[in-house]
Amino acid sequence: MRKLIGLILLYTLVNAQIQLLSPIPLPSNVIVDLDVEEYSQEELEKLLQEGQIFTFLAKSKDINDTELASIRQSYMTLFNITQKIYSSETFKVAFIVPYKIIGKYSYTTSNSVLAYLLNRKVPFKMELFPVEDESNSTMQTALESLSGSTYDLVVAPVTLKGAEYICNQNLNTEIYIPTLHRNRVDCTNDMVSFGGIDYGAQIDLLSRLVEYNATTITVSDASSISKMLSTLVEARVDVNESLVLNRSGYYKDLIERHEDLNQSTIFLNTPVVKSSLFLSQLTLADFKPMQVLSTQINYSPLLLTLTQYHDRENMVLASSIGSLDPILSENISLINQDIRFNWLNYATVVGVDSYFSAKTAEPRVAKEEFVNGSLEYDIKLYEAGLYRFIPKELPTLPEDENITDIYYDDEGVLNESYDTFHSDMSE
Repeated sequence: MRKLIGLILLYTLVNAQIQLLSPIPLPSNVIVDLDVEEYSQEELEKLLQEGQIFTFLAKSKDINDTELASIRQSYMTLFNITQKIYSSETFKVAFIVPYKIIGKYSYTTSNSVLAYLLNRKVPFKMELFPVEDESNSTMQTALESLSGSTYDLVVAPVTLKGAEYICNQNLNTEIYIPTLHRNRVDCTNDMVSFGGIDYGAQIDLLSRLVEYNATTITVSDASSISKMLSTLVEARVDVNESLVLNRSGYYKDLIERHEDLNQSTIFLNTPVVKSSLFLSQLTLADFKPMQVLSTQINYSPLLLTLTQYHDRENMVLASSIGSLDPILSENISLINQDIRFNWLNYATVVGVDSYFSAKTAEPRVAKEEFVNGSLEYDIKLYEAGLYRFIPKELPTLPEDENITDIYYDDEGVLNESYDTFHSDMSE
């Protein structure tokens, strides 16, 4: 008998199957409110009497009557309506895209916003108005084509030239420019807002890491953004030398002619590919900088791929990219767009999120707010680690130093040391 019971238990264990809950969520229903009319409490009660249950549910979301609210909740549970009941009001956004000027960003910014809006699950309308360039006539035509429509927001990822033209127009729709910080444009138009990062603020933070009497060297190339970054560094710290990299990608001879690169503090202001080549050739020349500092321009996983760890061992980077809802980030990555490291995509989504929330009363997914017409970002420092960027503790600011005085006058206007930024999107 014992043998029989043992055989039965053995058979049961061998053939037993583990029962796990499915990770796939149960389906739920959503009611889209397409009726523009408002209903009184008496009319809602009549809808119930006539059996128009779904109309009742769509129009009773703000009901104050306790009994009707209880009935509504019972039907919501019965029909498995777990999501919000959306109104017929849609969020309308348009894009002015100078595709020959900003290149690949003409579709990455709009695609990122499209994924964002799909993720919010609220009715929306999105239109693209591609333009070849940012000439006055082209920009005027684009703005005129928008004048007959009622958009909640127009997104214009333009450079300085396009931004200056937009700021000087009489606008009836708010325009968001994610490519520039407001301080880089002389703009008094209240209908225009900006989302670009503040490179000057990033360099202010990095400059706190520079030791007293350290040999400080800037490294740039011929691009406008690289020159602008080096100018900002020179306005903040005492720079001993400024190196300019050529387009060949071979820098070993240049490095060997500047032995003071060894044990120096380097502000690396070149795009990520040139930066990676420069760092690897520093190692090849057997030079070891005391520290390498860089802004958002090199905050990219490509840096970790193109360099070895000992090439970037003493490297610190500044980034203004925050964190968004992880599900949103994954959904955006599903369409091959990046908001974790691509600051322009991130800035575009964050700006649209602010306007979207104001229009629909939906909760925000980003924490950045507009301050004086420009998004204000928290700046974080990262060390270029073995496999990832590792957060670094922020250095404290001396009590007797006001870093804003370096670039701004008493009226908050940039002085001449802050070079006008014209972003070279081809980099």
